[in-house]
Formats: sequence, C-alpha cells, structure tokens
Amino acid sequence: MREGWAMSRTILHGARVFDGTGRPPAERVTVVLEADRIADVVSEAGVGAGPSDERIDLTGCTLLPGLIDMHVHLGWGSRGFSPTPATIALGAARNVRSAQAAGITTLRDVGTLGGVAMAVRDAVTRGDIAGSRVVPCGQIICMTGGHGSEPPAPPGMAREADGPDDCRRAVREQVKAGAECIKVTTNGPLNVVEFTQAEMNALVDEAHRLGRRVACHASILESTRMAVAAGVDTIEHGCDLDEETVRRMADQGIILVPTLLVTKLVMDRWEEYKAIPMMKSIPTRARRHVESFQMALAAKLTMAAGTDIFFGLGAFESLPAEIEHMVASGMRPTDALVAATHHGAQALGLENEVGVIVRGKQADLLAVTGDPTTDIRTLNHVRLVIQGGRIVRNGGGPAR
Repeated sequence: MREGWAMSRTILHGARVFDGTGRPPAERVTVVLEADRIADVVSEAGVGAGPSDERIDLTGCTLLPGLIDMHVHLGWGSRGFSPTPATIALGAARNVRSAQAAGITTLRDVGTLGGVAMAVRDAVTRGDIAGSRVVPCGQIICMTGGHGSEPPAPPGMAREADGPDDCRRAVREQVKAGAECIKVTTNGPLNVVEFTQAEMNALVDEAHRLGRRVACHASILESTRMAVAAGVDTIEHGCDLDEETVRRMADQGIILVPTLLVTKLVMDRWEEYKAIPMMKSIPTRARRHVESFQMALAAKLTMAAGTDIFFGLGAFESLPAEIEHMVASGMRPTDALVAATHHGAQALGLENEVGVIVRGKQADLLAVTGDPTTDIRTLNHVRLVIQGGRIVRNGGGPAR
C-alpha cells in the first residue's frame, strides 16, 4: 500500500449532496468513507485516490442521509398479518431487508410480540441477516383492554397495565427484555382516553429514569394533552390537535410523528377495513388528521416521519410514500427530508451518530437519481444504499 494510505476508502463523487440539515444541496462535493464512518466531505478537487480505494460515480444523483422510519411494526406489512411468533419473525426478517433496499437504514419498531424486534435487531447487528438498523420498543404498554390488546392484535402484542405501580413494572419489563424505547397507547377504537394522568406520569417518569424515551400513540385531543402533560418524547399520529397543545409540544421539545399516509390508505379502502374493530374510529380521525398536521406545520413544530403500515395495507417500505404525502399536505420537500433524516435521529437520541452527512458520523447514505428537494418522487429512484459504511445496494439490486 502506498505511503499515506492507511486503509482503503470509498469515494463517492459526482453527486449533489443534501446533508440533512435543511441547507440546499451542495454541488461538486465528494464524500469519503473509511470503515463505517464518513471520513470527509470535501470539494471534488481536494480528493486523491489510493490504489485500493473504491470510487463510485454518482453523477446525476443526490446523496442524502439514510432514511429513518419512526413508526413500524416489524411483523406486519404487504402480505398481511402473521398470527404466530415464528411467522412474525420471518416476516420481520423480510421487512428489514426490503426497507434497507429502499434506503431506509433505521427503523423504530413500536410494538411487535414475542421479543421479535429485539431478536431482529441483534441478528442484524451480528450480521446473521441483512437489514436496516432496528430500535425496538418491546411490547406496547396499554391499559387493560386498551389499544394494542384488542382484536385482531394477537396475545402478547401489548402488556396491559393498571395503576401507577403496575405501569412502572411494565416499563421495567420492557427494559429487561432489551427495549431501547417505550411505546404507550392512550386511546383507541373506544374513542375515550386510556390510562389516567397518574398512570401516564408513572410510565414516563420510569422510562426516563431508566434512560428510555417514550413514544405515545395519541389520536384524540384529550389523550394528547395527557401525554404532553406527562412529558412524552414523541406523539404518534396526532390526528386531533389544537393550537395550545401544539405550542406546548413545541415548548417541551416533543416531536410529532404524523403517519399521514396510513389514514389515507385506510379511507381509500374503507369497504375492506370497516369490519375490523380496531379500524372503526379511523373516519373520525381522518377528518382532522391533515388539518392537525398543517396546524403543527404552521407552528414550526419539529416532526419526524413514520409509516405504521399494517394488515396488508401496502408495502412495508412505504416511507418514501409517507414523505411524498407529507409534501402533498403542505410540507416543503426539504423539510420533509429533514423530518425523515435529521429529526428522526434526534427523536431517537442518535443525532451524534446518524441523520446528517457530516465528518465522523456513521456512513448511512442513500443516493437517488434526480433531486428530491425539487421532486420528492425521486426518492423512489434508488441508485445506491450504504449502511454502516457497507454497500448494501448498488444499482438495481443488493450489492453484497
């Protein structure tokens, strides 16, 4: 090896670079990777190549951080619901691979039974299976009979808890099982607030005491208010907001994960879904969902992006479609891309590792043909996916 080249590098050149911060894409910039890290982001003129370096020409492409889907259930997806832990695990393995191939390099699982999400996370980390990085929440925590425990969710999907002490125990059980964050639900098809304020306070306090962030399903106004008062970290869905609640969320640094697409898809196919008990409140939610999103947008509330695709509703790897729907509902493409990268990393507490293209960060990268800051649909034209410095898709299919 020639003197001065300590290790082989991957040199990505020719692309415009959207770094995830919201700045306009930079032209004529080269991104240099060493091992699993971004070693440099420099002008093209400032990079020389060593004999063992791999150079990849991305002319005509935009390079951006790997996408982050903040709301998935790993066992669900395009082939419908799987009723057993074994089939759920097999579906989850398929889902993390399809997500990775679409440029979604990080997934936050917000409820999968049987410890599947933790097992998949560990299998990906070990290299036993290919797929996106997984940040698991373990079981959903709900009140007895609450959202996540009702049909057709299988037994074990949720941990039902009642009273502040039992709520604390439920959090501890998830942490013991390997959960990296906690998922709670505060309303469901009954259209009533689930949990009491004392129970929610105990859940959030215990999670934070143990160093875990709390994702809260809240799709009616009163349940959102309760979750905000308890100090959750992300509000999932937020279908029914008012200006005061949005201001409080902004003041407290609570991030909204709006999951707009799933509501639209259910309503587009309402005749197929209306008989499912879990679905009966969706028409009520749908009437205010986009309006609430636009209220949050006007208030400049920080948002991340998540899908919540389930029961055969669409492809598991639907985050580009969610981002497109956020844009169609009024968000600027640049802001939607930030939501799906940098803000997702912030919501996970991983902002020092992923979410932006900056020297020293993990090399999680997506290259698409075209410019998604002017045409968000180009997120579907994947040219290259790199996760942890490893090329996992190059051109039409997985590279290695």
